[in-house]
Amino acid sequence: MRHGCSGLLVVSLSLLFVGSARAQLKGRVWTHAALGVEVTIPDGFSLVPLQVDEKWIIAKFLDDKTYLSKDREWNHEHRGLMRVIAFTETAKKSTGVEVQEEKDGSTFIGIGAVPYQGYRDYVKRHRSGFFFSKEEKAKVGGQDCLMCEVEVHKSEPKMHLYSVVFRQPTFELAVEFEVLEDRLDKVRKACRDSLDSVRFTKAAGAAPVTGTEKKVGGVVAAPSNRLWRLFRSEWRKRPSLERSDIRRQIERDHHAGVRSKTPADWTVVESKHFLVVSHADERFTSRMAECAEVFFEWCEKEFGTLGDEYIRRPVLRLCRDFDEYKAYHFDSSGTTGWSLFGDDHEIGTYRDDYNGTSGKDASTLFGGILLHYLQEMDPYIVNYSPYWLTWALDDYVSAAIVKERKLDFRVDDWVRDESRDLQREGKLPKLRTILELDADGFMALRKSENRAGYATTQALRFVLGPGQKEKAFKDFLRVYFKAVITAAERHAGEWESKPGEPTRSAETEEEEERQAKQQTDKSKERRKQLQKEINGAVFQKIDDKQWEKLDKTFEAFVKAGK
Repeated sequence: MRHGCSGLLVVSLSLLFVGSARAQLKGRVWTHAALGVEVTIPDGFSLVPLQVDEKWIIAKFLDDKTYLSKDREWNHEHRGLMRVIAFTETAKKSTGVEVQEEKDGSTFIGIGAVPYQGYRDYVKRHRSGFFFSKEEKAKVGGQDCLMCEVEVHKSEPKMHLYSVVFRQPTFELAVEFEVLEDRLDKVRKACRDSLDSVRFTKAAGAAPVTGTEKKVGGVVAAPSNRLWRLFRSEWRKRPSLERSDIRRQIERDHHAGVRSKTPADWTVVESKHFLVVSHADERFTSRMAECAEVFFEWCEKEFGTLGDEYIRRPVLRLCRDFDEYKAYHFDSSGTTGWSLFGDDHEIGTYRDDYNGTSGKDASTLFGGILLHYLQEMDPYIVNYSPYWLTWALDDYVSAAIVKERKLDFRVDDWVRDESRDLQREGKLPKLRTILELDADGFMALRKSENRAGYATTQALRFVLGPGQKEKAFKDFLRVYFKAVITAAERHAGEWESKPGEPTRSAETEEEEERQAKQQTDKSKERRKQLQKEINGAVFQKIDDKQWEKLDKTFEAFVKAGK
């Protein structure tokens, strides 16, 4: 393997798109020079920034006015959202692949990036319980187009989409409004007037639209965290300083991209561990940034010795309200839960006056910060930690508050009360049972007793609280994650599919079902084996007599409602 940044380069054949850098808003007219299009935005609509990795939506606008649905059971609030979406022919034909470039050539790895095939396909993948109530050929500004209306009847509240779709030689363009179904009388005219205002210049569609990304052998180069996720063993052979330099460069590039897509009325400031991008007031922004720093420092203290990787500074995005937060995060891709984030994942929240200045509102940031930190330290922690621990950790950090720059890990009332009810009913799981569960065991436990998740959170709180007096639980999380990494390193190579590894496709439905069952059974056995090794490493010094004592102490902890 060569030394230097070119020795191990992950590049992606991305879905070529046009970014917002070529678009601008003057007054109420939004233009995109590369596509040669302009549209008049309705009064009261404000520009919403785009995520850096957004490949399809090229502009978003959110209505400042809030409408209440007429639902008799619940008054849903909603603000109209306008999107401009571009589907280039190049993007529609491409397939996502990644390349590991080595001395002897390149190995292509498919990553299953399936491009949208147009507006209909886009709606199909983003909506459920909908139908196209109107698709009529029309002309707008002398251009042939398709006027569409979509009723999203299974959403709560019911939504309505007004859209116009233009097909040009090298791209398809859709302008879409999302509004309340039962408030069409209030918004219909403004939506239709805006759709009727779309105009193309004579140069529109004259040339293929592509990005400005650097290319390697005709493939778009995009060094990313897949360097240390897909090629972890090779990545870790590199000197620490070299790895740090690569990560810092990726961080700089990402932050530059965020700055370029941030509207002028947002603020962008740098703190020690974050790039803070805010559309909220100064006081809220300052409090959120301070709380995020306090929690990040806790992560460093708890997990900083797990490795020598440079932890990149993530983007901390603070939206003005929930509607803006939702509008920003509605994109063409996304990741939730305990799974690996992409490079462009952001940690964010919005101003919510419900929590006031109690410090509780900042806790919505902590789960994302923790997951970011652990993934940066070692992706094996995120990939292979058991479900019971990730569940309990989410609860544990989300209940924390910051007071006078100090973290206070509290417990939610329902976690404490439901766990105590289990104890009173004689249904509280043993501490040992919880701590030794693999993913399938935890799901089975929750299926048999839906309150078991609360007991799991209390088990972790016990271990990290009074349990720290026990030698066996000293520095529990750090010890546990080290055991996870060690077990994963032992098996990941043999368990993970190899790039380009041939697979035999099923020829009949029965064979397909048999292969699926075999894969499921194999995955279960691997999880059990992994958990057995983790448990052996973490709890090897605890004998049966000690477990009995710990089980009783845990039960007393729950009974006391601590």
